[in-house]
Amino acid sequence: MSQPHLVLGVPPSSWDESLSFKIHCGISEGVIRNIEPVGRYFLAHARRKLNNHSFSEDEHIQAEANAKKLEVIHDEDSEEETPELLSRDPKDWKEQDHYAILGLSKYRWKATDEQIKQAHRKKVLKHHPDKKASSGNTNDDGFFKCIQKAYEILSDSVKRRQFDSVDEAIDDTLPSAKAKGDFFEIYSPVFEREARFSTKTPVPMLGDINTTKSEVQAFYDFWYNFDSWRSFEYLDKEDTDNTDNRDDKRYIERKNKAERARYKKEDNIRLRKIIDQALSLDPRIQKFKQEEKAAKEAKKKEKEDAIKNAKEAAQRAAEEERLKKEQAEAEAKLKQQEEKKEKANKKKLIRNERKSIKTHLKTHNYFYPPNEPPPLDVIEMQLSELDFLFEKLSLEELQNVRKQLDSTQDRHDANQILVKEASRLVSSGVLPVDSVKYFKSDSIDVTENREQKTKDIEEHKVIEEIPKERPWDVEEISLLIKAANKFPGGSLNRWERISEYVADHSGLPPRTNEELIKKSKDVQKGTVALDENDVRKLQHQKKHADTRITEHPSMREATIDYDAIAASTVNGSSTSANNTNTWAPAQQAQLERALQAYPPSWKGEGDRWDKIAEAVENKTKKECKLRVKYLAEQVKAKKAAQST
Repeated sequence: MSQPHLVLGVPPSSWDESLSFKIHCGISEGVIRNIEPVGRYFLAHARRKLNNHSFSEDEHIQAEANAKKLEVIHDEDSEEETPELLSRDPKDWKEQDHYAILGLSKYRWKATDEQIKQAHRKKVLKHHPDKKASSGNTNDDGFFKCIQKAYEILSDSVKRRQFDSVDEAIDDTLPSAKAKGDFFEIYSPVFEREARFSTKTPVPMLGDINTTKSEVQAFYDFWYNFDSWRSFEYLDKEDTDNTDNRDDKRYIERKNKAERARYKKEDNIRLRKIIDQALSLDPRIQKFKQEEKAAKEAKKKEKEDAIKNAKEAAQRAAEEERLKKEQAEAEAKLKQQEEKKEKANKKKLIRNERKSIKTHLKTHNYFYPPNEPPPLDVIEMQLSELDFLFEKLSLEELQNVRKQLDSTQDRHDANQILVKEASRLVSSGVLPVDSVKYFKSDSIDVTENREQKTKDIEEHKVIEEIPKERPWDVEEISLLIKAANKFPGGSLNRWERISEYVADHSGLPPRTNEELIKKSKDVQKGTVALDENDVRKLQHQKKHADTRITEHPSMREATIDYDAIAASTVNGSSTSANNTNTWAPAQQAQLERALQAYPPSWKGEGDRWDKIAEAVENKTKKECKLRVKYLAEQVKAKKAAQST
């Protein structure tokens, strides 16, 4: 040990040796002694050395620590004693909040022994029975007994732990797995709350996003092996001290022990759920897994790259040649696809424009007054001529016609637009003059009396056709049926071609369109007047050739049943057809359900009519469309007949 040296300072300039100095004795020689650190002063010295604090800093820190330990319950911080609290029965001491009784609700398990003593002393001074007796109240000592019981519980470390284990103020809630926010801000308070029940200290905390992998693993290892001192003796419903019988005591103890084990098991399950949920949501675990996966994939990729580079050296030339060839093929294929797509788009646009123009015809009631249903033959003629016009019009011309129709709401103007377009095609030589009949400029009457003139013309036609109509024989009816099947609805100049067919094969003069349409309707309805010999001839022809009309002249999906014709002629009544070409009830029901499932407002993927056709057995898209159109025209005709 080094020898200490004592150095005296220089005396001040005002010091006078003759006045201020007096020698009492001489200074002895120095003695070497061993100084050993001991006691609280050595502890203070070591604390200052470890923390690198000065004397003043250490004294200030210790003063603050002592102030916290000696914190007292001031009057202004005291908790208000509610009437419910003051009226508690001391017999129900297990139901009372001991911290609230002593006014320590804000401290609870964090309250120190010194704070408990001070709170008890203060409550005793306020509620002691002797003090109340002096004021004339000699019977009110129930709350004082509650104070004594609370102090008994909280001053005993074992009993206090039992009470703290089941304290109602404990927050045992499990955070929601879908809770939004920072993971560490949500779960750090949870683990800090549970850490106070640990028998092992120090308890590792959750940390932050920068915590190392080893620390995170140590954290979850500790919590998965968490040893809790939390017990549930305080919840015992029966006390062994209340009986002297040894068997009763054993029974009560077994019963209480089973309840404690159940509570302990539930608490362990609750804690395990918290840990499992935190582990599943911990962003650090996900980060560690991604890092491990990335490292593994990098190592694997490095190995694969080495093999790949070795192969590429030998295959580079062949690969380049193959790529060039594939590139040329891909460019050609892409060009072909683009052309096909462009063609399909153009076709779709043309179809939409045609549909829009036909919609305009329907909107304008086929250029008839709104309250007058147009004849079916007029509708058929307009649609047929319109289809023929469509074949000669380009996409731009169709768009131009549709825009003109969109810009007008008058049926006469709309009709005039189509007439002008047909006249333009005829004058330019695109259409033959005789191919346009309805949309001729001279066939449109734009006067206000067009409806009356039309009625007069139709009445005149009826009067003229009655004496001029030539009787039909069986051969002509048979040829009409064959021609109707050969030239189905929608065919260009259908009725002119049917007339030529019947005239060529029968050798008789050609029939007018009106005669053909009228006879087709009669045959369709099964109301033709034939004698028994003619019926037998028709039945004989039906056996040797398919002479059925599968389509109505203007209603595209209908059939003729010769058995029904024969029955109506011979027996005087008509029967329903049972033909394989008709729509079965099941198919009709499927069509109705499909129309409900895919209404016109349907916006799903694919074409609406394709979906409807898939839902109906053994029927194509075209057949479904024709069936719907046929049913719509039937309903319209029925309404028109009822209105007249």
